[in-house]
Amino acid sequence: MLLNDLTWDSGEACWVLPLRVRAETQGSAIPEWTDWYVLIDSNYPLGRIDVHPAKGGGIEDTYPHQKLNSAGPVNRHWRDGRLCLQTGRASLGFRVRDEEARDAAGRLAWYVEGLREWLETGARGQLLAPGHAFELPELPLRERMRVVFSEGSETFTRWNALPQSRGWAELVPLRGNPRVLAVRAFYSFEGRWLFSPEWGDLLSNVPRKRRIRIPWMRCAGLPILPPHAAPTTWPELERVANALQWNLRGDLLAFASQLRDGARHLCLMGFPLPERVGAPNVRMHWWAARLPVFSHGDVAMRGYARTTRNREMHDLLSLFARPLPVDWLQTDDWTPAELRSRGALPAELQRSWVLLLGAGSLGSAVAELLVRGGVTRMVIVDPDVVEAGNLVRHTLNLTDVGAPKAQALAERLRSISPDVQVHALHQSLELPPAQSHWLVSRCDMVIDCTASNEVIESLGQMTWDGPRFFFSASFGVGARRLLCFSATGTSFPATDFWEQSAPWRQQDYEELLRTELPREGIGCWHPVFPARADDVMLAAAITVKTLARSVSLRPVTRLDTYSCDGVDGDFQGVTHVFGTDAHAGP
Repeated sequence: MLLNDLTWDSGEACWVLPLRVRAETQGSAIPEWTDWYVLIDSNYPLGRIDVHPAKGGGIEDTYPHQKLNSAGPVNRHWRDGRLCLQTGRASLGFRVRDEEARDAAGRLAWYVEGLREWLETGARGQLLAPGHAFELPELPLRERMRVVFSEGSETFTRWNALPQSRGWAELVPLRGNPRVLAVRAFYSFEGRWLFSPEWGDLLSNVPRKRRIRIPWMRCAGLPILPPHAAPTTWPELERVANALQWNLRGDLLAFASQLRDGARHLCLMGFPLPERVGAPNVRMHWWAARLPVFSHGDVAMRGYARTTRNREMHDLLSLFARPLPVDWLQTDDWTPAELRSRGALPAELQRSWVLLLGAGSLGSAVAELLVRGGVTRMVIVDPDVVEAGNLVRHTLNLTDVGAPKAQALAERLRSISPDVQVHALHQSLELPPAQSHWLVSRCDMVIDCTASNEVIESLGQMTWDGPRFFFSASFGVGARRLLCFSATGTSFPATDFWEQSAPWRQQDYEELLRTELPREGIGCWHPVFPARADDVMLAAAITVKTLARSVSLRPVTRLDTYSCDGVDGDFQGVTHVFGTDAHAGP
């Protein structure tokens, strides 16, 4: 039922349509008739459509699949509790006719029908039915700072074995991004170390003066106000805590004695979560909030002596005698499974210790793709330094000019993933009889991106103490051809490499003779290898895809050759022109 005509709201920059909707909600807290406001994009039928409860005649509680349903600005007729009515596929931008109509009349009708279905499902208590993906309620965030942690099945097992329900956590700012604080360690209330989540180089060797100690508390379940709202005030939080048999007051007073310095400290509140509704809990989750200022110095109840008891009374009154808002901060779980849920390389590749030979244009791009795909242990070997000309097709930038390539690339990779460990060796590959660096010896996968004949010969002279997986990638002039050679054994089969790649290397050489090479610098003519950044990135992507396939096949030797189709810059695709698998391993 329409309550009024469609009107333009200049403040929200959208059309507003008030509705009254009837739904079969008998026997529930949701009325049969409810009022709503539909906010419609100016580009309708394109653009967004948001559905909000009305302040008068609308629902006031917060339900699953709904933003926190607070009242919002006083001059607005609708509440903040926007509903989530789209399917998962539609929210990604993929729509089919049966999911969401695209014509003007049909799309609005689709949302109204979705609203009715949402109300009836909520009345039955099935918005989060058993088997559905578990959904956390929205927190009202008041600042840009965020706290990240790493909690998975392994740490959940540790938490289940610990009797402590409160203690201290050590936070450190993320290098290069002080707006992000990472939980680096947990301690008991008495200060005994409990455990540290596994992080990589980015959070190691943090100076003591940059470490922040804050309280942590944990409870038995998700602290929410039914149906599905996060507490917004300290009295609400205490009410939720009491329902979970969590002594919130006792915990806060215990910490207050060590936090009376006039500062507003952060705290963590933890609880277990399942992956799906009705399933067993599988991990810990943390919410972060900023505590009020506890009584300190001359700050206490007026007219009362500065005793411990009076300070506690002052703190309790400040927290719970009035609706003091909880200043929540955003928290994120940065466990590897969460960070890589959008896409990851095969598990076998992720688990490998990778030795990367060559931190040039191809090597740097391959390294970045590997780290973004989940590889967390890498050793980079390269004797060169970064030059400004490298940056045309390199992943580094001007701040790295003059730095060793291996070290600069390692630092960039550390900034991509919080659990990566990268070691940089500013040197050439050591030849026998010299003793290999211990980091080189421990790697179980060797990736050569140098396009150097000397490196291939050096690899052929080295013998590892057990089987290794070898992979060599190089491209031809303009990166129009890519060679990927893979092998398994205790040494690199250089002879096989030369024999299998000979026809393609000859083609590259003949093409190189016909190519007018660009020069770099002034003075003695110094040719450089021509290849654009987009060609290098394409070659790197193909390299990683071929690497992922070869890791699963584990051939004794295999050569894959790819060629770009088209002439005179008319790119038409890439063809796998040759692939040979010689004596495939088990």
